[in-house]
Amino acid sequence: MMKRNCLTALLTLLTLTCVYGQTTMDSCECPRSPYAGMKADTTFHLANGKSIVLCSYENPGSSPATFSEFLLSVCGQDSIIGFWGAVLTCRLKVNKDTLLVDQLENLPTGKNFKFQEAVWTTEKIYFVGQQPVRQLSINRHIGKYTPDEIQVVLKNYETSKKGLDDSKLKIANELFIAAISGSKKARHYFKEFKNKFGTLDGVLAEEYNELAAMLALWDNKK
Repeated sequence: MMKRNCLTALLTLLTLTCVYGQTTMDSCECPRSPYAGMKADTTFHLANGKSIVLCSYENPGSSPATFSEFLLSVCGQDSIIGFWGAVLTCRLKVNKDTLLVDQLENLPTGKNFKFQEAVWTTEKIYFVGQQPVRQLSINRHIGKYTPDEIQVVLKNYETSKKGLDDSKLKIANELFIAAISGSKKARHYFKEFKNKFGTLDGVLAEEYNELAAMLALWDNKK
């Protein structure tokens, strides 16, 4: 950090805290756990005076910062609010007395089915008395397909040959978006996908299982 006089540094720190609700100062230590070290990466200051620490490191090169494999804890307490695993990519921000944890996913919702980053779920963390409460919601405004786009996805699935490769991974993602866009046929095709082209394994199996879990969450959170 460039050297500056004390008054300027203090004003800058206060501005950042008010605007973003967080600092990278070690306001509190992290609780002992098998998930992360004792040093907090970020402290989120809520409007009600509560503070939550994030224990881990931001993903290299991410801007704005994203995090994977991290835990959250209430400042001054040994208990853990929760742990978010390595397969998740999240962005966090403060809204008054609530910490928002956005889970990000790359999905084919762009033009010509281009993959782009989207907020899949948002978890609100707030306090009732001294106890933190977690409330998860799905982004119902995520990009959907038009009827014409759905027909393209269905045709791609129907005309694809046997065998597993990266193109099948793209089809699985497109069927998922078509399914949440309201296509019953796409939903049926998505469910039979796991047996359509061969036995799923490795990365393809992991991706399909994650999408299946997302579809189940979409249905259960209505």
